[in-house]
Amino acid sequence: MKPETYLSSQDIANKLNVSSVTIRKYAAMLEKNGYNFARDTKGWRQYNESDLSAMEYIYTHSKLSGKSLEEVAKLVATLYRSNLSISDTATPLQDVNVADLIQRQEEFNRAILKRLEQFEEQQKKRDENLMLALKESIEAKKMIAAAQQKKWWQFWK
Repeated sequence: MKPETYLSSQDIANKLNVSSVTIRKYAAMLEKNGYNFARDTKGWRQYNESDLSAMEYIYTHSKLSGKSLEEVAKLVATLYRSNLSISDTATPLQDVNVADLIQRQEEFNRAILKRLEQFEEQQKKRDENLMLALKESIEAKKMIAAAQQKKWWQFWK
């Protein structure tokens, strides 16, 4: 069995093309969320290949997904605590029937548009009913006000 080789923060930084300070920051965030790194006799972190994958995941997904570093680090640490690994999520296009995906997406889009049109029609009817009720209410108030108004000859009563 081959002994596991460890990398320094500088080695990982060079592979990811970032500074070693960034790697130490990622490591601190992971440790804060329960991720454990191997340490040498001096207490320095030693990184293995799965740690490299975790760092790479944090780096790429914080840039691509728009999530904060803390959110991505928490996700990675949760996977680590659950003994799950970070796998490559890229799906080769040969395995997917693109025409079928496009057709399903178009059907979905049509269904959403239909529901949106129904919703807009319901809101239009609601608005018309509301305006009618408001007009009737204003008309009733005018009639009540007119009935309660004193005529000029009844002013002194």
